[in-house]
Amino acid sequence: MSVMNPDDPASFRHCEVDGLNGIRIHFVDENSSSDKVLLLLHGFPELWFGWREQIPFLVSKGYRVIAPDLRGFGGTSSPEDYHVYGHKTVCDDLVALLDYLQIPKVTVVAHDWGGSVGWRFVQFYPKRTLAIAVFCTPYLPPNPEYIPLEDVLFIRLLRPCNDAVGPIYDADKDSIIQGRPKVKRNEMLSERQLKYYVDQYKKTGFHGPLNWYRTTKVRFEESKDLNPIIEFPAMMVTASRDAALPPSMAVGMKKFVPKLEMHNVDDAGHWILWEKPKECNELLDRFLYQIYSTSKL
Repeated sequence: MSVMNPDDPASFRHCEVDGLNGIRIHFVDENSSSDKVLLLLHGFPELWFGWREQIPFLVSKGYRVIAPDLRGFGGTSSPEDYHVYGHKTVCDDLVALLDYLQIPKVTVVAHDWGGSVGWRFVQFYPKRTLAIAVFCTPYLPPNPEYIPLEDVLFIRLLRPCNDAVGPIYDADKDSIIQGRPKVKRNEMLSERQLKYYVDQYKKTGFHGPLNWYRTTKVRFEESKDLNPIIEFPAMMVTASRDAALPPSMAVGMKKFVPKLEMHNVDDAGHWILWEKPKECNELLDRFLYQIYSTSKL
C-alpha cells in the first residue's frame, strides 16, 4: 500500500472508468481489500482532494475509501446540459460506480453539496446504504412545493474561518473577483494543493460545477415524493463559524432523522475537513466504529 501524502495528490491511488451512467468517473480508491466501504462525497468548489486529510486516517483504521470527483468536477465528465445534474442522476452515477466495483453497501460520508447528495442517496438507494455522516450540510426534507432559487475563487473562497477577507460577493462591483483587491494564499492551503485545484479547473472550467446551482427545479421534481424520514444511523457535524451553512440550520433534524447524533466543532468554518482534521477524524472514528462493530455486512 502506497504512502498517502495530503500535500501530494499523486500519492493517492487514482482510478478512472468510462461508460458509467453515460459518463467517465474519476475516483480515488484506497485499501480495496477491505469490505468496510466508505463513499466520500465532496462539495463545491472542492474535488475528491477535499478529503485529503481524512483518507489516510480512515485507511489506517481499516476502511476502504472511495472518493470520486462528482459529475462536473475534476477528472469526471462535465456534461453541458444542467438538467443532468440533479441529485438522482448523481446518485445513479454513484450506484453505477458501486456496481462496477461490486460493492453492495456503503457508509456515505459527505460535505457541502456532497452532503445534499448524500442525504438523498440514502433515500433513493436505501438498500445500498449502511449509515451516513455529514459535515456542515443539514438534512432538508423534500419540499412539498417548488420554491425557485434566483438569487458566490479559490484563494478568496478556500480560507479558514479566522482568515476571512470580506464577503465572497461584492454587490457594488457585481463580482467575486474583478475590481477587487488581491489576497494572499492562506498558509493552510499549500502551494502544491492550490496548484492541483487550479490545474484541475483549467482543464474543464466552472461550467460543470456551476450546473449544480441550476438544478433547483430538477431536484424538486426528483425528490418531491420521497419519504422524508431517514431511518439509518446518522451523524451530523456542524462548524461553529460556518457562514455558508450555520449550525442553526441543523436545528430540528432529529424529527426527520431519529437515529441521529449531532456534534459541533468550535472555531471551525465551512472548510472544516482541512481546518480541523483531527477533530473531524476523531468524530468519524467513533461513529464508524459503532456502525461496523454492530453491523452484519
